[in-house]
Amino acid sequence: MKLFFTLAILLGLSACAPVSSVPDESLLNTYWRAIEIDGKLVVAVNNRSEPHFVLAAEYRAHGSDGCNRFNGSYDLTQGLRFSRMASTMMACLPPVDAQAREFTNVLSETSSYRINGKLIELSDVKGHVRLRLEATALR
Repeated sequence: MKLFFTLAILLGLSACAPVSSVPDESLLNTYWRAIEIDGKLVVAVNNRSEPHFVLAAEYRAHGSDGCNRFNGSYDLTQGLRFSRMASTMMACLPPVDAQAREFTNVLSETSSYRINGKLIELSDVKGHVRLRLEATALR
């Protein structure tokens, strides 16, 4: 055990903090699938797209709120902000309609992000985590 701590000190590792071997996903050109909105698990509904977004080249964003497709712009100069969002206007039934509105509202209130491995958290201007997403293969 003493040898482990000696090696940890020599290598600059903390005995209290786990070492992550998963590299952070790229913010751009990654399919970010919503797993939690305002602390509530995202429910995938059959025959509907899952809530997700992709940040593409030239500051273009696109995705789905789980009901409607959307596209618009994003800015990274001071955190992460979505703007000029346009969306289809499909009629959605509960619970998809409420979840889609929540997803869209959170995107419009996003001011910062934090990536940890395959997970990203989007926070509002007060620093509250509003949306958690995970990276999946770009579709």
